[in-house]
Amino acid sequence: MFNQYVSKLHVFILIFLTFGCIKKISPPIRESNPILVVEGIITTQPPPYSIKLSYSGHFTTSYIDSTQIFINDAKVTIADDNGDSSVCKLTSQGNYQSNDSNFIGIVGHTYTLKVYLANGKTYISKPETILPVSAIDSVSVVYDSSTIENVRPNQFIVSAHSLDPGDKKNYYRWTSSGYFPRKSWGEPCVPFGPSCADPYMCTCYALCEQYVEDTKIDVLSDKLIDGREINQPVFSSPIYWYGKHFIEIKEYSLTEAAYSFWEQYLGQTSRTGGILDPLPAPLLGNVYNQADRNDIALGLFSASDVYVKKIIIVPFSLQLYWLKSTASQYIEQGDCHYTYPNSLPDNTEPLGWGNADIIEIH
Repeated sequence: MFNQYVSKLHVFILIFLTFGCIKKISPPIRESNPILVVEGIITTQPPPYSIKLSYSGHFTTSYIDSTQIFINDAKVTIADDNGDSSVCKLTSQGNYQSNDSNFIGIVGHTYTLKVYLANGKTYISKPETILPVSAIDSVSVVYDSSTIENVRPNQFIVSAHSLDPGDKKNYYRWTSSGYFPRKSWGEPCVPFGPSCADPYMCTCYALCEQYVEDTKIDVLSDKLIDGREINQPVFSSPIYWYGKHFIEIKEYSLTEAAYSFWEQYLGQTSRTGGILDPLPAPLLGNVYNQADRNDIALGLFSASDVYVKKIIIVPFSLQLYWLKSTASQYIEQGDCHYTYPNSLPDNTEPLGWGNADIIEIH
C-alpha cells in the first residue's frame, strides 16, 4: 500500500513539474505593408474600359487576410503614343472607368496607365502595344452527358475555332459568358386535372434565361501550333431545361509579357500542395512606382485587340423523360426570374443576338 502511495505521488509531482515549466509565449504577428493591386484593360472594342484599384490584405499569423481595401481617391488616366489620354472616373468601390467615345484602342498603338494615389505616389505601367488577333472562323458545340451530382446536370461544351497567322509569336486569351434556360414551378400551381401529385403535370411553370460568366483563365501560345488551326474550348452551358442557349465569346490578343503573367497566375492557382509544387511567389505585374522601380504593384494592365462571336444554340433532341432524370432536382418553386440569380424576366430573351450564328443540336 505504501509503495502504491509513493508511486502515485511521483506521478503527481512529475505532472506538476511538466505543466509548471510551460511558459506562455506571444510571438509578434507578422505584418506586411499593403501592396497596390491593379487590374485593367483597354481594347479595340468601344468603351467603357475598367481599371480596378485596391490594396492587398495584411498578414495575420501565418495566413493572408484576403480582404482587399478598395482605393476610391486616386486619379487614373490611360494615355496613348500619340499624346492623347482619357481620365477614368470612379464608378463604384475601387472601380474607375474611361467612357470617352473618342478614345478607343487601335491595333499597333501603345497605351500606358498612370495612377496618382492620394499619398503622393505615382504608379505607371510599362507600355502595352495592341497586337492584332485572328478572327473566330467558326464555333462548334458538343453534348456532354456527364453530370456532377448536386452541382450541375448535362451540358453543352462550346469551342472556338480560328487560324493562327504563323511566322511570328502570337498569344491569345478567351473569355465567355451566356444565358441558358431555367425552369421553376411557379406560384401557385394550376393542374391539368383534379390533382397535381406529379409536378410535371402542372401548367404553371415559368421559364427564364440565367446569365453566367465563365471565370476560368483560358490562354494559349502558338509555339506548338504556329500557322495552324486553333481549337479552344471556351464555355460550358448546363442543360437545366428546354430552350435556347445564348453564348458570347471574346478572343483577345496578348503581348508576351501579358501571356507570361497569366501563365504565372495559372501556375500559382493550380498548385496541389505537393512537395514538388513550386514555391508561391507574388504575381508582380507591369505597373510600378515611378519613383522606385522596385516598388511593383500586383496585377496587370493590358491592351488587346478583340474579336467577338455570338451564337444561339437551339437543341431539338431533348426528351421530357431525359430531363426528368438529369435536371429535375434543379427545378425550384417560385418565380423563375427571382428564384435564379442574374436571370431575365420570365419568358424574355436577351437583346443583342440578332446577328448571332444559329447552331442546331439534333
